Amino acid sequence: MKAKDFAKELRELIEGIKAKGNETIVCDALITYLANYENTAASDPTPLEVEQFKLQMQSQMEQIKRAHEGQLEMFRSVISSGQAAIKTGFLLNGGASIAMLAFIGHLSENSAPLVPQFSQVLVPFALGVLLSAVLSGVTYLSQWLYASTRPGVKRAGFAANIGCIFLGLLSYGMFSWGLCRAYDAFRSFS
Repeated sequence: MKAKDFAKELRELIEGIKAKGNETIVCDALITYLANYENTAASDPTPLEVEQFKLQMQSQMEQIKRAHEGQLEMFRSVISSGQAAIKTGFLLNGGASIAMLAFIGHLSENSAPLVPQFSQVLVPFALGVLLSAVLSGVTYLSQWLYASTRPGVKRAGFAANIGCIFLGLLSYGMFSWGLCRAYDAFRSFS
């Protein structure tokens, strides 16, 4: 196979890859280089040209590698932040639930008629804990769907991710609602 024929085949192959949406390599630069080579090359490339091409490809591969590492680090950061948000919702609502249970237990010994009033305060905090637990499961589902290679399933993963955000905000909302109910209950306590 002559160098021109090889270049033409390689260009057509890369154009096919690019048409499928794969932008992992810098396709335009490689296609332009190969098209120029097809039009100007009369013989096989000189060793100097081969080395220059190798250097260009190595440089492009290093750029791609750095970009990939940056994306991977950003993904790790997003996952870490999401885990912290889930833990925060769980700890806020869980801690408030435990505190209210302890307070209600103390009330049942000293002021039993007030127990129903304060037991209603426990509901939003308990729901917040439940939402945080469900959020953990939906987060797993979201990542599992994102790992798929099928586009429709990836869209479902995106929808699950939006659901995760909503559940997290709802968990924080339950904590806020519980605080308001606790404030009202303590105001009427005196």
